[in-house]
Amino acid sequence: MEERPGIAYRRPTGDPTRFIVEAAGESRLRAEALPRSDWLQFVAEADRNRLREALDDRTVDVTYRLTIDGEPTWVHERGSRDGDGDVVGYLFPAGERVKRRRALEQQHERLEEFASVVSHDLRNPLSVAVGNIDLARELDEEAADERLDRAADALGWMDDLISDLLALAREGRSVEETASVDLRSVVDQAWRTVGDAADAALVIDEPLPRVECDRSRLRQALENLFRNAIEHGTDDRTAGDRDGGGEIPPGTFVPADRGGERTGRDARTPSGDGSPRTGSSSADPAVRVFVGSRPDGFYVADDGSGIGPSERESVFEPGHTTADDGTGFGLAIVERIVEAHGWRVSVTQSRAGGARFDFDDVDVADPEIGTETIDSVPGDDAGRDTDDHTGRGPGHHADLDASDHADLDAKDHADRDPGSPTSE
Repeated sequence: MEERPGIAYRRPTGDPTRFIVEAAGESRLRAEALPRSDWLQFVAEADRNRLREALDDRTVDVTYRLTIDGEPTWVHERGSRDGDGDVVGYLFPAGERVKRRRALEQQHERLEEFASVVSHDLRNPLSVAVGNIDLARELDEEAADERLDRAADALGWMDDLISDLLALAREGRSVEETASVDLRSVVDQAWRTVGDAADAALVIDEPLPRVECDRSRLRQALENLFRNAIEHGTDDRTAGDRDGGGEIPPGTFVPADRGGERTGRDARTPSGDGSPRTGSSSADPAVRVFVGSRPDGFYVADDGSGIGPSERESVFEPGHTTADDGTGFGLAIVERIVEAHGWRVSVTQSRAGGARFDFDDVDVADPEIGTETIDSVPGDDAGRDTDDHTGRGPGHHADLDASDHADLDAKDHADRDPGSPTSE
C-alpha cells in the first residue's frame, strides 16, 4: 500500500478527546482540537444511526461518510473494542466500493425488470398471436384474414416492446463521452422527428443553454417526451380546452421567473403574426409543447391532460402506461438517460394544470435570457444524428394536462415589461 489506512479511536463515554483520524501517519482530524465536541459531527447525518449500531458490537464492519477537510468521503471501517472499552477502527477508502455496489444493485433491478417483461408482457401478445393463427386455420378466408390481422397487431406490439427493452438497456449505460451541445439544435432535431406531421406546436423560450451531454441520448429523451405529449394531447383535448382554461390563450407564452410570478407575453414567431407554426395546418393545435431553461438545467412541458399526484412516483417505472397500445417504457428510458448523465428529472404540474418535466443538476452554460418564440420546426429530417434512436414507447404520460413554462431568473426579467409582447 502507498499509505497506511486511517485510524479512528473512540472512548466509550465522555468527551471523545481520543477520537483521531489519521492517514499515512499524519493526523488529519482531531477531536481534541474541539473541546467537548461530539465526534459524530464528522459523520454524515444519514449514516449516524448505522454507525452507532455497528459500534455497539464487539467487532466493527461498516461503511459511512466521514467529513475530512470539509469534503464528505466514503470510508469502510473495520475494527474492534479493546479491553478498556475503547473502539479502535481502521479506515479504508470506500468511494469505488460504494460506486460498484450501487452499479450492481441497479443491474440487479434491471434484470428483474427484464425477467418480468419477458415472463408476462411478451408472453401475452405471443399467446394472442398464436391463438389467432390457430383459429385462422379453421375459418373461411374472410374470417381468417381478420384473425391474421389481430395476430399481426400482437406481433407488431411485441416488436415495439423488444425495441424499447433494447433501448432501456442501452440508455442505462453510463455516459463515457460528452460534448458541449446547443440544446436548441437538439430540440429542433427531436421535434422534426416527432412533431413534423402532428397537430402540435413547439414553444421555445429563447435562448436555451448549451448542455454538456451525449447528444444522441439527449435527443432520444426529448423525442420520447414530445411523443408522449403529442399522442396524449391530441387524444385527450377538444378545441374548447386548448386555451388552457383561459390561462394561456393561443399564441401566448407565459414564462415563470424563479420567484414563481408569471407574466403574459405574446409569443411571436419569426413571421411576427403571433400564431404558432405547427406540424399541421391547424391554427389552433391540439397540443403545445414548451421547452425552456432552469437555473441548473431545463424543462419540457405541455398542455395535455396532466399527470395526477398519485401517478408521479410511478410514471417512470418500466411498463407504466395508461394507453391501450403503449408499452410503458418511454419515460423509463428518459429516466435512464438522465441517470446515466448524473442529472435528476422530476414531474410536476404546470401552471395551467399540465405535465412538466424538470431536468436539474445539468452541466449548462448559463444563457443570456432573450425573447420567447413559437416554432414548430417543421420540415424534413435534415441533420439527424447518425445514431438513429427510434424512441418507441409512447403511452407513459399518464394523464397529461395544460402547458407550462420556463423557470427563468427573476433578475434576467427585471428590466422587461411584463405586459408587453416580445420582439424577435
